[in-house]
Amino acid sequence: MRWRADLAARVAAHWRFKAILSIALTIFFCVPYFTLQHLVLFPVRTLSPTAIDQAIAFDPRWVWAYQSVYVLIAVVPWLATSRPHLERYARGFAVLSVAAFACFLFFPVAGPRPESLPDSGMFSWLVWYDKPLNALPSLHVGLAAYTVCFGARMSAGSLSPPTRLGLIAVGTVWVAAIAYAALATKQHYAVDLPAGALAAWLAHWRVP
Repeated sequence: MRWRADLAARVAAHWRFKAILSIALTIFFCVPYFTLQHLVLFPVRTLSPTAIDQAIAFDPRWVWAYQSVYVLIAVVPWLATSRPHLERYARGFAVLSVAAFACFLFFPVAGPRPESLPDSGMFSWLVWYDKPLNALPSLHVGLAAYTVCFGARMSAGSLSPPTRLGLIAVGTVWVAAIAYAALATKQHYAVDLPAGALAAWLAHWRVP
């Protein structure tokens, strides 16, 4: 089928650069992110739950949607066919991450994760590697929104309008699911989500 050939061509375009970029961005993100969970230099704060936080009950089943952000940010850049687009994605990713890391360092906020948690399954794995810090802003929402914006930009002119709009709609729903999951898993407060979305918007539109 033609769509399979088009997909294969997209993935193959600049594949060496994509592979290097994927590894580099993973290291760039993971090292400071996990270091900041163990190197706490300032008082850790908690926030007062809003009506939205109170309305959404803890549901660990949403962890799958929450973790799906890693699929989104891993797959979308591999669909780019332009090296300048990839370089711009990397710059925005870096700026977004560094801005969030600065918040985590100077204003550490602990998420509202409850004390009683599942001791098996995906949620227990999340608890094992991700401490309840680094809540504000939500990088899950920030990176998901930024990646969907990147996908919309890099697909302009290369996909038919109906296909492009359909994929943007899927991406938007995906981001919304991740945002809801961030609250349902109690990894974040409601205020963390718009903060992450704002960071994504600035990285997308202000980073050349």
